[in-house]
Amino acid sequence: MTVTFRRTGATMSTEVGNDVVALQAERGFAYGMEEVTAAVWKLLDQPRDLDEIVASLTADYDVGEEQCRAEVGALLDRMAGEGLVEQVG
Repeated sequence: MTVTFRRTGATMSTEVGNDVVALQAERGFAYGMEEVTAAVWKLLDQPRDLDEIVASLTADYDVGEEQCRAEVGALLDRMAGEGLVEQVG
């Protein structure tokens, strides 16, 4: 079964230039996201699985698939821990 990630309903965000500022309303925390983290956030405007995110990032950045998968997986885990994203499926 493929795990899909999506933004939580309790998170609001806005783009500031190429960066993103997200507010996790339930926790009352604001998060600044730059470059790759902002790119991941923007990809999650729709639910996506790790394969889709990795494919997009490896096409746009000079990074190997294995490294990208490991780093994005860790990022998604941190974002889930902060209540910014959630797993579906």
